[in-house]
Amino acid sequence: MNLSHLEAFCLAVKTGSITKTARQLHISQPALSLQIQDLENNLQTVLLARNNKGVKPTAMGEIVFNYSSKILKLAENMQREIDRLKNDVLEELNVGASCTVGNFALPCSIYIFKEEFKAHDISLHISSVKDVIDKLISGSINIAVIEGPVSGYLQEIIKAEGLQSRKIARDELVVVAPYEDWQDINEIKKSELPQQIFILREKGCGIRETVEDTFLKHDINMVDLNIRLELNSTNAIISSVTAGKGMSILPKMALRKELRHRTLKALKVEDITFSHNIYLLFSPESLKSEISSRFIEFLSSPARGFC
Repeated sequence: MNLSHLEAFCLAVKTGSITKTARQLHISQPALSLQIQDLENNLQTVLLARNNKGVKPTAMGEIVFNYSSKILKLAENMQREIDRLKNDVLEELNVGASCTVGNFALPCSIYIFKEEFKAHDISLHISSVKDVIDKLISGSINIAVIEGPVSGYLQEIIKAEGLQSRKIARDELVVVAPYEDWQDINEIKKSELPQQIFILREKGCGIRETVEDTFLKHDINMVDLNIRLELNSTNAIISSVTAGKGMSILPKMALRKELRHRTLKALKVEDITFSHNIYLLFSPESLKSEISSRFIEFLSSPARGFC
């Protein structure tokens, strides 16, 4: 039985007109009549009664119309499921992330998402905030997850490129020092900061932006700090601080193991909180992709399960 013939018959019943049905299907009236006639011959019964006002289904036609409507709906659902599976298998999702959130938070989120959507192929690209945004603009990644203040030139770029931005989480930076040397101290005064040796992330990264913005709000000049090293690796800074080479200011999410095993000590700074936000960036075009749209909503929900 030809599905297109069933579709033509059902449309004829709905419109009550061979002329209107042929016009909507973009075929001639004789061609439409042949399709319905072929269906009637197949079922060996008359399906449409014709009169001066148009056509209406016979008693047999009513039965065929009811079943045909269900058959066509099932066929539509079947094709949709097939198309979805094909798209899931073939479509790749490329996610870009700045260093800390990419190394210490997103891997667990991707694992959780892959457990539910096993057919999806997801790649994670970790680099600097600027590089991640450049990749998003060029189209080499579909979604970006960055950390730190979205201000100044970043806001200008996001606006100029028509990107959408969502704050999806909040972390906190903490001052960390070798545990053995600071185990009995919980807080450091602002006036004591210039006396310490600091090992910080490089200028331009999200962590450094948060540190500089926070100090600026509290009238602390970065020039007054004794910054011995600037490194582009959070893990390298953790190793240096653990070895007693100085202290640093890093995200809590990157320090869970060290704080738990007491190799590093987190210190509060008098009257200062380093609020470190995490943002999701994407092009409106990404929402047209099912896998991108689902991952965006997943990361925007509590189910994201950051590590």
